[in-house]
Formats: sequence, structure tokens, C-alpha cells
Amino acid sequence: MLTIMPSSSNLQAIIGQLYLIEGINQETSAIPGVLAQSAPPKTARGRRQDSLFIHLSLTGQAEETAVLAQDLLDSISASYFQSSGSVTSALRRALVAANQQLLRLNLSGASDPHEGAITCAVLRHDEIFMVQTGEALAFLGHNFGIEQLPPTPPDRITPLGRSAGIDIRFFYNQLQAGDMLLLADPRLAHLPVNALSPALVDTDAELGIAALKNIIGDESTRLLLVEFTDHLPEELPAVDPTPATTAAAIGDTLPLQPRRERLQLPSIPRRERQPQPRPAKRPSSHSPQRPAINLGTGARKATSEAAMGLSRFTGWLADLLARLRPPRPTDEPLSNWTIPAIIAVIIPLLVALAVGTVYIQRGRGQRFAEIKVEIGQNLGLAEGAGEDEALAISHYSAVIALAKEAESLRPGDPEIARLRQQAQTHLDRLDNVTRLTARPFHTFDETVLLTAVTLQEGFNGGIYTLDGANSQVFRHPTDESYMTATANPDTILFSGQAVGSHIVQNIIDIYWRPRGSDVSRDGLAMLDSAGALVSFYPGFSKTEAVPLGLASEWGAPRAITPFAERLYILDIGARQIWRYFPEGDGFLQKEDQQTILFNENPELELATDIAIYSEDGSLIVVYGDGRIRYYDTRSGRVQWDEQHLLANGLTSPLKSPTAVKMVGKGLNASIFVADAGNGRIIEISRGGTILAQYRASGSNGQEIFNQITDFAVAKNPLRIFVTANNTLYLATQQ
Repeated sequence: MLTIMPSSSNLQAIIGQLYLIEGINQETSAIPGVLAQSAPPKTARGRRQDSLFIHLSLTGQAEETAVLAQDLLDSISASYFQSSGSVTSALRRALVAANQQLLRLNLSGASDPHEGAITCAVLRHDEIFMVQTGEALAFLGHNFGIEQLPPTPPDRITPLGRSAGIDIRFFYNQLQAGDMLLLADPRLAHLPVNALSPALVDTDAELGIAALKNIIGDESTRLLLVEFTDHLPEELPAVDPTPATTAAAIGDTLPLQPRRERLQLPSIPRRERQPQPRPAKRPSSHSPQRPAINLGTGARKATSEAAMGLSRFTGWLADLLARLRPPRPTDEPLSNWTIPAIIAVIIPLLVALAVGTVYIQRGRGQRFAEIKVEIGQNLGLAEGAGEDEALAISHYSAVIALAKEAESLRPGDPEIARLRQQAQTHLDRLDNVTRLTARPFHTFDETVLLTAVTLQEGFNGGIYTLDGANSQVFRHPTDESYMTATANPDTILFSGQAVGSHIVQNIIDIYWRPRGSDVSRDGLAMLDSAGALVSFYPGFSKTEAVPLGLASEWGAPRAITPFAERLYILDIGARQIWRYFPEGDGFLQKEDQQTILFNENPELELATDIAIYSEDGSLIVVYGDGRIRYYDTRSGRVQWDEQHLLANGLTSPLKSPTAVKMVGKGLNASIFVADAGNGRIIEISRGGTILAQYRASGSNGQEIFNQITDFAVAKNPLRIFVTANNTLYLATQQ
């Protein structure tokens, strides 16, 4: 008999139950150990839309376990619907309470001990959450195949009621109309998964129950079959939302075997029977025609289309060869074996290719299904980690890695994208991360490698980027907010260009140089490894170059930064920070102040970038190995470092930082560090306290800051411009 589960979810549930004893169907409305229940009238907040399904197996004689099974079902149902919090945490509490109830009974000695295996599933909207303990078994049928839960026998199985601690397995799936859930008796574990296809794939609950009868044959079993659909027959009865308080008689079960490692429910010997044909679906006035399930992304459609495409190609090739070489008269001697030999080689290759394609697609579909199961398990384990944040982070990180693999198998799958986003949201919360949304502002061809970006100050907008691979600088005209490009980027400087008497070689770094007491014009400053600072003045569309002293002593200049119109050059080859003082539009050096002096070796050969605070000259240095040093340049001493940050809000050590910026003045001043190894940008106060951590996602969920080479920050509202590979990104708050 089929019943409807009343639900306010996107998907509705049609319930089918099967109770066989040695192949004979038991006509009863209450199958022992099986429960399908919608939310009762009085329920905890957030449970109103949930539907609960339970399959419980207990050891012992039928008359001994009937009432006990029902008591456990009632306990689990009441505990779940009265608990608040997430679905998985509520299911976990319900299972732990049921285990304690059964364990107390076993230890009391009031009756023979009983152990169990249980699967609990909750339908919410179009999602299914499942937990299992003991030797429980379930199957989820999709249009691309069947998922067995668990996919493989667990290494460790602790039955319900054996000890205070139980091993709970978590699963999660996004459902579609037409999916089927089978909560099965553990005695059916010997059946191959493919044998259940007639009952779980491209079928409905009515045909599924009939198919299960044929598959099980003369064995004994108790099954709960659930069909998820977005349309319902009109005359099916609805299941009572209140769980039954009495249990029907149970067929023969096996006595308890003490001290066993796994719950043993051996199958009853099968009697020889004649094979029975699969029953045809009968038309009914209350059972409308089931719509065909869309297999657009299913593995079976992909394999069939591949095979059909190859067969059509083979037919076309055969027809072409026949046209090119028509049949010979029967009396004509065979004189040329070239074409027949080619055909003899090509045809087997095409057949092998077709068969190989089918198996490859089938394997991809199977792996995709396995990944979904693993994702569900990790999400459940993460939610069940409680206060152990490190454990939760590890499981959420595993979900991100699995989602990446699934994306390679089936790009653009919306369910995988949603699961990845769910895990990412939890990771952000645990890491105190602010999530930004990133979009490509401009993408160059693959020969470009952007290594630096800076913003033009003032009210005209404008962004400048450096292609470090080809030594060329681009100007991106924008509006005043920097967020909208007003024209395509143009090249303002390139290697080999003549600027006055200077020939440009390799451009190292760029920064915006505003006018001041010595500098008469705003412009973009570009450091050339040939020993010159090249300036571009957009107001005049003019480029000039001025020489820098002591350039012959440079080793490997890496970055430049300004302070009070001065110019500082990080030289990792010479292990120095060179200092140049302004003189008009050019620079000079003072005999006793050519470099910054430190009280201890700063190991500048490992530095990746520097920045100087505009008000007091404080220097910050970041290193490729994850170190960071904040110096008082007047004393040359370290004010704070990465260990100080870890004690003041940094959730994990820096890993491969690539760039550092000082943004703002006074109380609004802060330090931004690009931590490429961890895919984040960190905002730090000048005193060494973490203010914020930022991550950015692209349109398909990819992390943008993992490939960051440089960035520029505009505040109020926050806008971060990031260079990564050949793309300039704009990251903003959601």
C-alpha cells in the first residue's frame, strides 16, 4: 500500500512499505521497526518542514522486540522534533538518546540484551540528511545510478545498545524529482547494487515495491521505500503525522549472539522458485502519467549519446569507402588489399573507442556519485564536531577539495556549487573571514603576467597594471569609483621604448606619485632595472625618465615604495633598502643615508615586499616564508612580528605573502597583507591587531586570492583590485 507524506517541502514523499517473511507478504499497516512521519503539530522551531524516516533492526525473538522497537522509534521521533539546531545535530542527539535507552535496558538484566542497526533520514525542502549506526543499509536511486550508503563496509561497526559510544555515519544529498530512497534490512547486504536498479532507477514507488518483491524472492525483510516527486496522485492516503504507539507482530528474527563484532542477521535459505515477470504498471484514474525523467546530465545518456555518435560516424565512414571504391565484378581478381586492410584496422579501433567511451562515462558517473556521498559525510561530521573547531575545519576543507574534483567531472553542477558554498560559508565563519565577491575587471591574453597594480589618485579614476613577463605597463581608464571601465586599456610603457635618451629595459614595480613640495606634477612612477625612474604624466600624456644614483650597485631590485616624496627600493640581491631624496622631478642620495639601517640582520634576501607609513616612517617587511616585521625606522627595532599577530587574532600563520600596503592615515590607517598561500588578504592595525580577513570567490566559486601577485585598496566602500595571472579582478563586499 502506498501513502503520501504531507509536507511543505519543495518535494513530496510517496511512501511504500514491504514486509516479507520467507517471501510471503504480510498485510499490515504498521511494520515493526519502520517509521515515516511528518512534523507533528507541536514541534521545535525550524522542524515544521521536516519529514522523518527510520528503519530499525533489532536482534532477538519477534515477541520480545516488537514493543521495544516501537518505544525506540517513539523516543527518536520525539527527541528529533523537540530539538532545535541543525538537522544533523538533532539526529545525532536522538540517536545518542536511543542508544542510552537501549544500553540501560541491556545492563539492567531485566530481559535478554538486544542490539540494533538504524538509519534515520530527514527530508527538508529538496535535501535529504541521513545518519546511520550499526550495520545499517540504505540506497539512494538517481537517474544516473544508485548510491549505496555506506558505499563500502565501515572499518569499525558498533551496534546500537552495545556501548555508551557509538559510531555515527553522516550522509547528505540534494534530491531531484524522481529520486528514490530505500531503507533496507541489513540481511540484504549480499545483493549487488545493480540488482536493485529495476526498483530504484527510472521508476516510481508502485513499480518499485513490485520489483523489490521479485528481487528479494523467498527471503524475509522489512523495507521502507520513498519516492520523491513534485506532483502527487490525488487519491493516495496521507500518513498520520503522529507515530503509532503499538507495533504489529514481527516475523521470526534471530536470537542474540553475545560478544560478536557485527550485527548478524543471516538470510533465511531461499526456496527454488520460478522467475516472475516484472508487473506492468496499471493505468489508474488517480495515478497520472509519470513524466519522463530528464537524463541530460546523467551518465547513461552521455554514454548512449557517445556510442550512438560513434556508430553514426562508423556508418558514414563505411558509406564513404563504398562510394570511393564501388564493388568489383565477381570475376575480377583481387589486386589491391590496401583499402580492405585499412578498413580491417579502422573498424575495430572505432568499436574499441565506442566501448571505451561508454565505460569511461560510466566510471565518471559512478565517481561523481561517490563524491556526493563523501561530501555529505564530511558535512555531517563537520556539523557533529561540536566545539572542536579544528576537526570541523578539516571536514569542511575536505568538502571544498571534493567539490573541486566533482566540478572536473561535471562542470557547472548546481548541487555541487551549493554544497561547496555551504562548506565555504562555515569555513569563513570559523576563520572569522569576510567573504568578497570578485569579478574580472579585465583579462589579457595568456602571454601576459600581471605583477603590480596601483590606483590613480584624485577625481578622474584610472588604474595602472604592470605586465612583469613582458615589461609593459597598461593604463585602464575608469570612472571616479574605479569600478567601471570607460575605455579599453592602452600601453603607456614597454621594454625597448626610448624615453628621451633612456632606453627602457625591465620594469620592476610601479606606484602613483602625487605632487608635493618638490614634485610639481601627479604621475605614475615606474622603476626600470637600467637605473632610472620613468614617470608618466596622464594630464600631459607625457613620459620622462630620471637617473638614480648608485644603480651600478643594485643586485636584484624587487619593489619600490614612497615616503614623504622620497623613494625606497627593496633590493633582495644587495640585501638593502636604498633611499633616494627628491630634487624636483628627480632624486639624489645623501652620503650618510643611502640605505635604511637595522639593529639586526633583516634577511632582506627573503623579503617579498615593503611598505612605509606616511606619517612616521614606520617600515613593514613581509617575507616569502611567512614572516612579517614591523620596524620603527628611527630605532631600527622590531615593534611586532608574526608571533604577535597569532596572539592577537590571526587564525593561522601566514603562508607565502606576496604584497603589503599601508592604507589610510591617523586612526583610519591599517596594513593590508596579501597571503597567497592561504588565499586571503589580512587587515592589521598599526599596533599589530588583526582587524579583518578577506577571501574572494569568482563566479564559479573559485578562490581568487590564491594566485594574487599584487593588490590595491580603495575604501568607503571597500574595493580591492587584485592581479592574478593575466587578469585584473575587482573584489567587493556582498
